[in-house]
Order: sequence, then structure tokens, then C-alpha cells
Amino acid sequence: MSVMSAVVHGISQQLQQHMRQSPIPVQGSGRARVIAVAAQKGGVGKTTSAVNLAVALSQVHGLSTLLVDLDNQGHVASSLRAHVKGVAAQTVSGALLMPGAELDLRPAIVATNLDRLWLTGADKQLGAAEAQLATRLGREMLLTRALRASRQQFDAIVLDCPPNLGLLTLNALLAADHVLVPCDLSVLALEGVDDLMNTIGQLEMTFGRAPQILGLLHTRVDKRNHKQNAAIRRAVAQRYAGLAMETEIAVNTSLPTAQLGGTSVFACAPDSTGARDYAALAAEVHARVFA
Repeated sequence: MSVMSAVVHGISQQLQQHMRQSPIPVQGSGRARVIAVAAQKGGVGKTTSAVNLAVALSQVHGLSTLLVDLDNQGHVASSLRAHVKGVAAQTVSGALLMPGAELDLRPAIVATNLDRLWLTGADKQLGAAEAQLATRLGREMLLTRALRASRQQFDAIVLDCPPNLGLLTLNALLAADHVLVPCDLSVLALEGVDDLMNTIGQLEMTFGRAPQILGLLHTRVDKRNHKQNAAIRRAVAQRYAGLAMETEIAVNTSLPTAQLGGTSVFACAPDSTGARDYAALAAEVHARVFA
């Protein structure tokens, strides 16, 4: 058995063994690293990447991990619905709209039956809440404030951003230490990367801070399209030298099948290409951020 196959097999076994509800950790590392998974273009595997990265960080790398859904489509909870335990006392939108010093995301957190993994559930009101948040003083920093306590209780926080550059995405980028940018090998996706990179540069100029670029993650890679893939890779190398992740996520039917069943790809198809790819991504992220 190869090293990667052994890692994926280990994830699958832990998913089957740890089928119980866990409380929010009393104390994490006290220095949680926040990773925003952001892409302006939809359909590039943003939520799939956020979900399976969070699962692998918690199950294979032993990190107390919080997965935060900032997209009002609520696909995070849907993607892991077979693992969600209970209902949170608060929604993300409700937590962000709390007055003054009371901002705290923790009431919106729900446990899963996977050790060391928690998430915020679906919130269909986030779209309406974004308009209300626009009227708040310091509106770009609301998520940063709401995550302060959670940073003390988790090791890793993964933010699934909306597929746009609106206020919630700006909040996520300012709250994050790192940003992972999924990008399929298409011209439109590359244009979306350009817009996101410009926004990150503007945050640095305006607020004096911006997340570190963890990398561009090539997703939905159809290895049969050799010429197109090579052309987009060259364009990425020319524009963003050294920023592409070594891992790529290939087109794989196990990924939509896992979403349909409400589980991670590791639980659904532990020997699949999708499971191997996301295990490799988690290992690369762990080495760059947590080692």
C-alpha cells in the first residue's frame, strides 16, 4: 500500500470509528490559523475544497477544526449533513448582527460526529444580512471580531466564502491569515483570480493587512485536455509565479457522489482519485501553515 493510500485509508477508518457528538473544545492551540477558501467564479470546487480540506485537517492531522459557511446557499452543511449533530443556537447572520462587543460566532457552531470537526450550519439569511452589515461601523472587520474567541478554541478555521467579492468575502479575507484560491483550468476562472488578487492588494493598501496567498489550487482538471491545461498553467505561471499549489484536483465522479450522500469524499470513496487528491492537498496545506 502506498503512503498516500495509507493516509486515505486512515481517514476512512477514523470517520467510521468516531461517530459521536463532541463538544466545542475548551481550549485549542490558542493561535488558530484561519484559511479563507475564496473564488469569484462559481463552479470551481470552492465548497468541495473547503469541506474536504477541513475534514482531512481534523481527521488525519489531528487539528481541532472549525468550518465556517459564509455562503447563503448553505452547501457546507448540505455536503456534510450525514455528519451534523444537532442545531446551533444561533445563525452566522445572527452572530454577525449582534450589537457591539457581543460579536461572537461560537453560538452558531454545531458539532459533527467526527472528532475534532465542527461547523456553522446553513444560513439562508446571509444575503439579507449583508445589506444590514453594510450600515455598520467597521463593517469590514465584523467577522474578525466575531472569530476572536474561536481562535482560542480551535487549531484551524476554514472559511468557505461566497462566490463573489461582496462584503462577506471582504470580511473573510480580512479575518484570514491565508487564502486558498480554487481555479479550474479555464480563461474565465483565471480572470476571476485576477479580480480576487486585485482585491487582496487593495485590502493591503486600505487596511494595512491582507491574507497571505496560500496558493492557487487547480481544480476540475480533465487530464485529457492537454493543450488547454498547458496553456492555462503557462498563464498562471506568468502572472503568479510560484503561487500554484503542487496538488491538483482532478475531475472525479466520487466528489459529486459524496455531496449527494452528505459525506466527505473520504467516507464515500476512500480509494478514489478525489480522496487521494484532497488528502494530498491537506498534507501540503498542513506543511505550509501548521508545521
